[in-house]
Amino acid sequence: MLRVRAMNRVKVWAYTVVVAGVGVAALRADLLSRRSEATAALDARLAAGAAQVSATTRAISREASAAAAFTARDAQLVQALNAKEAAQAKLLPRKRARGAPPALSDDEEAWEAALRAVARAALDGAEKTFGFDLPDGTVVTAGNREWLARKGEPSVAEGEAMAFLRGAIAGKAQRGWVRLNGAVFFAAAAPAGETAGLVVLVPLDEAWVKAAAAAAGAEVTLSAPDVKPLSTLRAEAAQPFTAWAAGPEVGTDVGRLAPAPASFGPVKLAKVPQPWGAPAAWRARAVPLEGVKNGYVVLAVSTAAPLGALAASHWAALAIVVALLLVGVAVGFLVRAAEAPATVPEALVQAASRIDRGDFAARAPRLAGRLGTIASALNKAAELAGPAAAGAASAPEPSVARALVLPPDPVPVPAPPPAAVPAAGLLQAAARAAAPGTVEVDEETHWQQIFQDFLRTRASCGETTEGLTYEKFRLKLEGNKAALASKYACKSVKFQVYVKDGKAALKATPVK
Repeated sequence: MLRVRAMNRVKVWAYTVVVAGVGVAALRADLLSRRSEATAALDARLAAGAAQVSATTRAISREASAAAAFTARDAQLVQALNAKEAAQAKLLPRKRARGAPPALSDDEEAWEAALRAVARAALDGAEKTFGFDLPDGTVVTAGNREWLARKGEPSVAEGEAMAFLRGAIAGKAQRGWVRLNGAVFFAAAAPAGETAGLVVLVPLDEAWVKAAAAAAGAEVTLSAPDVKPLSTLRAEAAQPFTAWAAGPEVGTDVGRLAPAPASFGPVKLAKVPQPWGAPAAWRARAVPLEGVKNGYVVLAVSTAAPLGALAASHWAALAIVVALLLVGVAVGFLVRAAEAPATVPEALVQAASRIDRGDFAARAPRLAGRLGTIASALNKAAELAGPAAAGAASAPEPSVARALVLPPDPVPVPAPPPAAVPAAGLLQAAARAAAPGTVEVDEETHWQQIFQDFLRTRASCGETTEGLTYEKFRLKLEGNKAALASKYACKSVKFQVYVKDGKAALKATPVK
């Protein structure tokens, strides 16, 4: 019984472990799948934001180009540039040291101031004509060939913008992104006459970065070499995006998501790590600035909100799985045998003992349930065995030798004390009490009865009957019969089922 109990307990624990393992594996697969879905949704959001930023930069390009072309045709500006060229001989300095920058006369300074005012007025007119407003930091610079000669070589800070203006003075219109004084501008240059030109510089400033972030639904960082970074993020958070070097056209993981606070009902935890490894803290994508090497507008969206919620829900689910595992372990300790042994009444045991000794007048009491079935079988066996025993006692001894019943093989185990006789033992006693030959049955029927008795005995002993078929059982009986027939030269073999060491066993008796 203890062995049966231990087996049942192990089965419960094994089942609990398997269920918990399947649950954990399913939770992991679900979390990774939902992380992938959340990442795909963030990438789609970044793609839409990148398209919005590209549309914004294209709008700046169109507006700056239109403003430059309109301003370059302003009659007052063109006249001022041409008038300056006609008076150039008077404004040039008489002598200057070799390599020294030329000094402007008072007339030149006044002329340049007036030229800037005229260019600014022409640009304002272009804005009103086209119906758009360029940013406050927009710069317009105009000049002619003589003015450019006096300026000399441009400094490193103004080199890219000055190259555009030189091209415009030479009669070439140019457009593109440039860096000037630590900032990024879109430059649109246009000729203003044969020997003059201008350039309109529209900046990407903090206002533009904030507007782009609002339109894109993401954090925006302007990243380019030798340019002061502009970002909607704080300095520490923006640092991974200020020197962007990843591919511009794909979503990219940035950083790792740190443990975050979470609530599980009334329980609140300060820091809860991500299950199955920490995912990326950000998904980022960049829009390149054409003409500026390694210049990008980087868009970033945080994964904390969607992935943090997933982590909290999966930790709760894992806690439930662990709780179920502990409950299964506790239930395993409470497991008892599948079927408790029947308590045999003393009257039934005494009746079985009297019948076993040959007192066929004994009768078992009427009982209910399985014990009632056993008592009825004992009474029927006694009723059948009584007349047969009486007839055998009065019959003369035949002249032919009687059939010899050899000892059983193997030797049966002594019967347990009467109070502990199991139900199967009572049936055996009833079968032994019946005289041989009283009820004639063929061998096949006998074997089928033995098979059914064997199944019932195994079940009462707590043994499994799974996989045991009559065909297999019959082959076993045929093998035993053949062995005994060869050994004892008997005609047939009678089988009985009995309990040995708490297990069902067979006893074979050769009959000559």
